[in-house]
This record gives sequence, structure tokens and C-alpha cells, in this order.
Amino acid sequence: MAELAGVMVGNYFLLECLGRAGMMETYRARPTMRGGFDVVLRIYRPGFPDPTNFQEHFAAEVEKVWRCHHEHIQPLIEYGAGDDLLYSVTQLTEAETLEQYLKRWEEEQYGSPLPLPLVAHFFAQLGAALQYTHEQHIVHGNIQLSSIIVENEAHILLTNFSMKHIHQDNDGVVAQVQEGNAAYIAPEQVVGMLSPACDIYALGVLLFRLLTDHLPYDGESAGEIALKHANDAIPSLRNWRPGISEEVEMVVRVALAKSPAARFPTVAAFADALLAAIGGDKPPVVVGTSPTPTRRIPVRTRRVMTSWSRVFTLLSVLVMLSGLVGIMLFFAASPFHLDNLSFMPLQNLGRSGVLHVNPFTAPTPTIIPTPLATATPRHATATGNPPVARGQVTPTSGVTPSPTVYANGPPGAKNTTTPTPVACAAGTLSIDGSPYLEAALQQINADYNARCSGLRIGLRGDGSRALNMLQRGRLDIADADLSAQAARNLTDHPLTAQLYTLIASPDISLNGLSSAQIRGIFQGQITSWAQLGGPNEAIRIVLPPSNAAISAIFDAFVLNGAPVDVRAFVLKRDMPDQLAQIVSQMPGAISFVPLAVASGAAAPIQMLPIDGAQASSQALLNGTYTFWSVEHLYTVGDGTAQAQAYIQFASSSQELNVLSGFGEVPLSMIDPAILQTHLPGPQI
Repeated sequence: MAELAGVMVGNYFLLECLGRAGMMETYRARPTMRGGFDVVLRIYRPGFPDPTNFQEHFAAEVEKVWRCHHEHIQPLIEYGAGDDLLYSVTQLTEAETLEQYLKRWEEEQYGSPLPLPLVAHFFAQLGAALQYTHEQHIVHGNIQLSSIIVENEAHILLTNFSMKHIHQDNDGVVAQVQEGNAAYIAPEQVVGMLSPACDIYALGVLLFRLLTDHLPYDGESAGEIALKHANDAIPSLRNWRPGISEEVEMVVRVALAKSPAARFPTVAAFADALLAAIGGDKPPVVVGTSPTPTRRIPVRTRRVMTSWSRVFTLLSVLVMLSGLVGIMLFFAASPFHLDNLSFMPLQNLGRSGVLHVNPFTAPTPTIIPTPLATATPRHATATGNPPVARGQVTPTSGVTPSPTVYANGPPGAKNTTTPTPVACAAGTLSIDGSPYLEAALQQINADYNARCSGLRIGLRGDGSRALNMLQRGRLDIADADLSAQAARNLTDHPLTAQLYTLIASPDISLNGLSSAQIRGIFQGQITSWAQLGGPNEAIRIVLPPSNAAISAIFDAFVLNGAPVDVRAFVLKRDMPDQLAQIVSQMPGAISFVPLAVASGAAAPIQMLPIDGAQASSQALLNGTYTFWSVEHLYTVGDGTAQAQAYIQFASSSQELNVLSGFGEVPLSMIDPAILQTHLPGPQI
């Protein structure tokens, strides 16, 4: 393009060219009729021929922008439209663009990215401005660092609109790789399909840049960058900035979805999700404060000469510390416990602990065990002795008191039914393992403590590593969705069967999927719901972590051993509740969660039947539904007295009936032939 500096455009004299981008040239200009204050004049010169009919739509689009009145949008002073000359005029400000601001920030901060509160502050203003323009049926179409003005580090303005009209269904598809900044252009915008979703995508790129100081995609040419936007996987935000939370990364990933339908529905929804992920519904307000750090002042340190007195002092301190550590290790490794000392005021309250003895109870009655059909331990005990039958309680060696059984609950409890006899154990009990079983075990804990208040139960859901902790003596019970390998030499106490279900976003109107269709989806052969008779939109797969127990169960009993081999959104942590929420908000999404999570989800999701069978206890018992697993409680050997009492209580028919409300099915109800199809199942 020939430079126009030195010529008149309307009532403006062009002084100098400030930049070029695509078909747009930006000039510093001086009006001849307005008192001599310089302005920014942008000239739009589309190529010939004009395949997108830009000139035809320019007048209507620029008038929409001219009519915009928003505190975070730089107003247009004037615009003109002629035969081959289209221009718009805005005020010239000495404020920095966001590009200049970041360059200065990086120089002064030695390359560190912007702090999250400042990003949230900027983004709240941008979101408000773009939400307003979209409500006026305007798409910016040119969001990048140079299109944002930072006036005083507390107030920003959006400028440099593309003046293009929103794509209509009858518009042609024309490649526009060279128009605009390819680093910020959505995949569909490259072929002229401009929509509000394009601005959301560009905001996602901008957010990635602000948080990491890097663009998600880069290349040597606009065409190469455009291909990466369309084909390459979304890079991880946390690879560049590990301190970013998973919630913030997920927000960016949704904004950068390849399909417009998979992004946030509005800019306001995007902004709200980001602010909530950063840590609050409202970002911290930065007013009148500069993010620039205090200038560093070099200080010369004065070295202190080493002397023998200092050396001896240091050695003395080290010897004392070593002695203290040795004493601590001695007591930690000693075989006796303080509660065994006769002069201690409280005895037998430690973890070796015994069953609580009620001084008001008559001699202890015999406990009638109620074992499950499959209650025989799967593996030998750690000592090699035959395992104790389920329902029996054997106190730890050296403990004399006998277990106390409350036939009708603890003294003073109101008796409305005849509950299962309970062996009440005092002391502590630590349980860790499956996050899917955690809610059900919380209910068991509450029921047990309602009957027996002397046991302090610690419960966590840290996953499969609980088995390792159990073997190292850090736990009393490990609960697991997978079977422990025989080499672990743990005692298995099978508890229930847990149901899982496929879930999809509410816009998917299907009556279910066959096993073959599910394998096609999760192996990349079926990529659109239209292939299955659903809506014409891409299938978006959201997965739990690959090391999550539910992933192994899905592979074994739904995919029949075929691994998942498809691009997908993968959560960093096994959080079924969050996964269900993401699926509910992402159009075309599919995933799988425990049935209890899907049934209790606050957000709308669709539970998909598999081979015509919906996830239910009856379908499991009929043998028509296979997406379930056996839940195990593992101990080392017979376990502590507290563990034995707890397992006996958890396995009672009374508690197993309670667990049915958590998507659990008692093993005693399942036909042995059906049960054997899932034993041992995936092992860990």
C-alpha cells in the first residue's frame, strides 16, 4: 500500500503513519476545522475484488460503533465512507496501549507476568465493554494488545474495531488469513465466519498472554499460526505458570475451544467464571496505585571473618540438635506406649486401643455375625494365620477387656427398631481411599458415632495411594474401587457394588448409546453427535485423570479393555462434582461419573443409558448393566480392634440398606455369576 502521509482525508491532514494491520492503516492526523488537536485516523482499504463485501457493510457497522456510549469504549469522533476511501476518527491519547504497558512491565519486573488481581481488574472492564457491544449487535473482531488503551493503570478503553458485520447463514465462506492479527483470530474467523464467539476466543488468547507472558500459538507466518489455532491441542497454562489454579486453566480452555458452541455463551459468563476462579465474584480494585515495584537498591554486604569461637558455637548447636533428634527417634521406635505405664492417669486410650467397656452393661453377649456371601478375605493375612470371620472382633494382643455389645444401642438411646448389635470400639480409626465412596462412608461414620461415641474416625478421599499408606502403617483401613493385587498381601473386606453412569450436556437429545457407539466416540471414530442421530455439533469429551479409578473401570467394563484414544479435556484432579458441572456447561460434552454424583448434580446434565439399560440397582441385579465396580475395605492382617468393629458395623444389613441411597448395591443381593464378572476387576 502507498503511504498517504501528507495528504488530506476529509477535513484531516495526515501527519504520519502509526501502523498497518491487514487492510487497516493508522495515521496521526490534524483536523483543519477543530482547533488543531491531533487525532487518530484509521483508513480501511479492502483488497480488490472485495469478496466479503466489506465496503457494502462498512457504513452500517461504523455507525453502530459511533452510537456506542460506554465508559470502557473509546468513542468515535467522526467517520466517512466514499467510493474507495473508508475511515474512522478517534481521539489521540498519550496513554499507553496494553502492548506498550506489558513491555514496560516486563522490563521493570524482569519478565514476570502480571499479578492475578490486576489481570482480573483489566478483564472485568474488557468483559463489560464487549458484553455491551454484543448487545448492540456489534462484534469487535480485532481484539489484541494494541486495541486496548491503559489510561492510568486503573481504567482501560477498547478501541480499533474491525467494522465487520456478523456472519449470516447465507454469507459465503472466504479465507481471510492475512486480515487482523493471526495470533488472536478464532479458527472460524479465518474463513470469514465472524460472531461474538470470535471475540470470546480472542479474549481467551489475550487472557493466556496476560497470565503467562506467552501466546498459546506462534509461528513464522499468519497461515502457520492459523493452522495451529484450528488443529493443535490447547497448550497448558500451568506449563508456563505452575502457580495458576486448575479452575483458572479450565476457564481459559473453555474460552479457547475450537468449536464456537463449546465456548462460553456470553462474554459476561466468561468474565464471571474467571473472576470466580481467581478467587471471588468481584476482583480487587486497583485505583491510583502503580503495579510497578519499588526500584531495587543494590546493597553491598559486609563479610564477617570466621573465627574459632564461631566454629565451636556452630558445632555445639549441631551436636545438641543431633541429640534431640536421636531422643525423638528412640521414643518413636520404642515398642511401649505411654498408656501402658501404671502411673499414668488415663490408660488404654491409644491406637492399640481396645473396645469400650460400658460399666452399666451385663456380661458381654455373643456377637452374631452377619457376613456377606463374599465376605471371605480375598488374600491371606499378613501373619499367615487364617483370617478372622466377618462380624467377629478379636482384641489386640495384650488387651484384656472384652468387647461390649449394645443390643439396642448405647444406654439412654431411644429405641424405635431392633438394630444390628454393635461392637463399640474406643480410640481412633483412620480411613482413606476412594473419593467416590467418601460420602457413603461419612454416613456410616455418623451412624456409628450415633450408636458409639467413643471412636474418633478420620476419613479422607485421597485415592489409590491409600493402599500404599495402609501397607506403611499410616492407615487402619483403605477403601478402594479397584482390587488390590495379591502381592500387596492385604485382607479384603468387600463391601458393596457402586454404580457409574455416562453423562452428557443437556443439549444432547439421545435415548442412549450402544457399547459400539461409545467405543467409537472414545476412540475418535465418531466425532459429531449428528452421526448418532443427535444435533449437528462436535462431540466434546471431558475425562477424569488417567490414574483415576473410574477411568480403569470405564475401560474394563464399558470399552471392554480398549483404551481411550481421542483428544479430550482432562481434569488434573479426580473431582467428579466439578466434572459434572463442566459437562453441564459445555455444549456437546460427554463424560462419566458415579451415579450418586450425577443424581445429586445441581447443574442440568443428561444420564445416558448403555445398551438400553439405565444405571440402576435393578439393571445391575438383572445383569443388563455393566458399568459398576466392587467397593473394598482393606486392612493389614485382621486389622486393629477398631477396624474390625467398624467393618462389622459397615457390613450390617442395616447400613447396607442406608448405602443404597448413594448408588451402592449390597453384594449379598447380587447373583454370584454376575458378581464374578467384576472380580477381581481392574487391579492396583
